Amino acid sequence: MNENRMRTTVGSMLVLMGILAACGQEPARDFRQVLQEVRVCASGATVDGIDVSYWQGTIDWDAVASAGIKFAIIRTGDGWFEDPQFERNWSEARRVGLYRGAYHFFRPNKDVDEQADIMVRKLGRLGPGDLPPVIDLENESLYEPYTLSQNIDKVRRFMDRVEAGTGRRVMIYAGKYFWQDAFNSTDAFLDHPLWIPQYGPTCPDIPAPWTDWLFFQTFSQGRVSGISGNVDLDIFNGDLGDLEALANGSAPGGGGGGNTQDSGTLQGVVFEDVGAGTSDMSHRLPGASVELSDGSSTVAGAGDAAWSFELAPGTYTVTASLAGYGSASRTCTVYAGQETWCSVGLTGESSSGGDTGGDTGGDTGGDTGGDTGGDTGGDTGGDTGGDTGGDDGTVDTEGKGMIYGLVVNATSVTDPNDLSDAEPVPGATILVDGRFTITAGDDGYFETWVEPGDVALLASAEGFEDSGNDCVVVEGGAVECNIFLPLETDTQQDGSDQSDVSDLYHGCSSVTPAAGSSGMLWLLLALGLLTSRRRRQQ
Repeated sequence: MNENRMRTTVGSMLVLMGILAACGQEPARDFRQVLQEVRVCASGATVDGIDVSYWQGTIDWDAVASAGIKFAIIRTGDGWFEDPQFERNWSEARRVGLYRGAYHFFRPNKDVDEQADIMVRKLGRLGPGDLPPVIDLENESLYEPYTLSQNIDKVRRFMDRVEAGTGRRVMIYAGKYFWQDAFNSTDAFLDHPLWIPQYGPTCPDIPAPWTDWLFFQTFSQGRVSGISGNVDLDIFNGDLGDLEALANGSAPGGGGGGNTQDSGTLQGVVFEDVGAGTSDMSHRLPGASVELSDGSSTVAGAGDAAWSFELAPGTYTVTASLAGYGSASRTCTVYAGQETWCSVGLTGESSSGGDTGGDTGGDTGGDTGGDTGGDTGGDTGGDTGGDTGGDDGTVDTEGKGMIYGLVVNATSVTDPNDLSDAEPVPGATILVDGRFTITAGDDGYFETWVEPGDVALLASAEGFEDSGNDCVVVEGGAVECNIFLPLETDTQQDGSDQSDVSDLYHGCSSVTPAAGSSGMLWLLLALGLLTSRRRRQQ
């Protein structure tokens, strides 16, 4: 690591030397190698950007561009949920001349293919000006129900499917301690670049095995012209020319030596073309022969009919054949350090049609992990009405709607229309319609599917008074229904104990103020319960 990339204080260096001496070891002569394990600074110039979702509301993108922002990474969705502002943000970012990227908050207990398909459907084949797609990995409690190999498999299948559909290598958003806890610092994805979130330091402390980062999320409560409220701030590790090259398809690398720059990967699947081209690759043809114009050959793998070659940069023709089907060919170009998808569709000998173009699919295998309660927003229990999912890990949503939101500390709310600064209440228990309970996640977030109609929520947590909200759920829709918990007091004004949940009403119009609460606080609570736009911390 270059010396100008590693920064520390003299005091930190002396402490490190003292620790080594106390352990009977000689301090390292070259501190750069040691400091690389602590902080990794940008290689030189950086470029300012933001990441956004519908929590930022309707953004004035002209004002954002005028503020000096050069790139924006935009949320496509969260698990099954599709961000309602994505299409507008995606088109507006391009209109004002920003380099644009997209991220998807991945939930391991949701169907992997469905999540990947949301991203692929919204992005299509990425082109000039588009940054690599991102899988957002966070909240280790979501991953605790699964083994390390299961988590790796889920993430890999998502990325393979997105890469097949978009034509670009996926970048990983993950924090240092999340990666250490949830993925045991595995090097399974070392060839994928890192977007590191860390607030405070100028140079982030990145998780092993990465030795470098591509993007750095520096702050979650930034202010940028054109955006009402807080927004995440990011920087790109490079100058504007480097960012342009990345947005035009140059391989970003993984920062750990896993990216071979003098060769590239040509890969794809062989599928039966049912007349929809590569927009429907669900009918795979394992065992098909795959031959390249340079004489290389292989057989499409069992199950997913996948194939892959490591090749020198250049243009190759891929020909696939299988008994009972007509042969078909595609010509694709391999770039140094990049993955090029070149799937081939075959038609039955009595059929017509062919491979119609871009690869928009990938691994179609189902999610093998059932919903075992790792989803912090899902229904993790319940006696009579909880939606716990089927044996295949899917949730029964037939005839239902989604209700979701945040449980926050009421005393931390300064603006009922903006909860970005509000203190979440992790692990709060939420009684849904008096029938079953769910648990808020570490970020206070919850979600569950319920029958349509007026749904009552009642939340409780240690140290807080019970409080609730009523919201109307429609079939097939999603409604945000946030809950504000006041700090616990010993008694009500009449002296009766408030610990018994059954003594309290729930709903917007029936929350009972605690003794000593100010009128202004409860006015804010009432306003908060009537508003629906909240920004959830990403």
